[in-house]
Amino acid sequence: MLLGIGYLPRKTGPRLWSDFDVAEIKEDLAHIAALGIQALRIPLFWADFQPSAARIDPRAFDRFGRFLDIAEEVGLQVAAGLWTGFWDGALWWPDWGILSSPLPPHWPLLVNESWLTWGRMRSPFVDDRMRSAQRMLIHELVAFYADHPALWGWELLSGFGRLSAAHDRDDVRRWMEEMMAGLVQAASDPKAFFLIAFDALENLNALSPADILVAGGEPGLSLATFASDRRHRPLSLPWTAFALRFVQALSGGPLSLFLAGLPTAPPGQRAHALDGVYYASEEEAATYLTQVIALARSMALPSFWFWRWADIPEAHWHAPPYDRSAWRRHTGLLRADGSEKPLVRALAAEEESFDFPELEVDLDAYRHDPYRYLDSLWKAFDFNCR
Repeated sequence: MLLGIGYLPRKTGPRLWSDFDVAEIKEDLAHIAALGIQALRIPLFWADFQPSAARIDPRAFDRFGRFLDIAEEVGLQVAAGLWTGFWDGALWWPDWGILSSPLPPHWPLLVNESWLTWGRMRSPFVDDRMRSAQRMLIHELVAFYADHPALWGWELLSGFGRLSAAHDRDDVRRWMEEMMAGLVQAASDPKAFFLIAFDALENLNALSPADILVAGGEPGLSLATFASDRRHRPLSLPWTAFALRFVQALSGGPLSLFLAGLPTAPPGQRAHALDGVYYASEEEAATYLTQVIALARSMALPSFWFWRWADIPEAHWHAPPYDRSAWRRHTGLLRADGSEKPLVRALAAEEESFDFPELEVDLDAYRHDPYRYLDSLWKAFDFNCR
């Protein structure tokens, strides 16, 4: 099983491509490789790479190549996020992808490093300008770096699961087929994956993981387990197992797990809940992460990805997106000062046997009423776990 981690530099953060710090990146990547992590998931922020719909920034283009070279030097693979997309709780969108509107945006939108207070995003699935820009980046960037030995694959449109659930399924299917055809033309045999957030699967309009496989991509499950809701307690291993088994049943093929955040309390402090988010103690988080990695190995998942490399330094808390949703500042494998959390012990977790009940999924019943069916299926699974 490939072990990967979401990466932004510990100090530079989202300004990775605009303030490209080779020394910092080399230090970080050497540390990551020394911990036994094998791959990085990085965002190619759309505005950094395409300052206009018809122009690619040569600096960002070259810096991505330099990043791949540094990763190769320490033996790391790179999963690059095209057209990012959702990252750290915000949708990073280029200014040329915004439509004037007197209404507030549907999503928490960052444009030119500031929160958008009014306007609408152009659809990445049906808007001609956005699709043309996507094709251009495939033709230029993907084709140029397709054979780089450090390139593991491409993530298409970070936040795909939530964005696609707000669109017509047929439109999204056509978009996937078009983009995958472009990737194949540019890279002959590309590895491309699309992330699906579990809560998006409660939507009648949600795209199935099987649709992704049909289009030639690989589905990944983005799962947040740090907040209580109507279904489960925080850090619930049964809930994690249930979500994985359910989505595997939907896909009928390989499925990777992307753990979407594991906020921790300050060192030495007890766990606590704040604004609906559970901040685990560092030891509790380490125990849970160990169990999840062991579960992923026992289920023979092709890859497991942890979010994220390092906590956000306090000096950056005032800047978007970290001025909102404070929990996102504390989801790193490292503390903000660069010291390791007990979480790093979990990286050595080996396969374990788990006695979870079998899960039989009635696909017709699910498609008829996803929300109610998932709810009843989970209640039965949870009851049988006790």
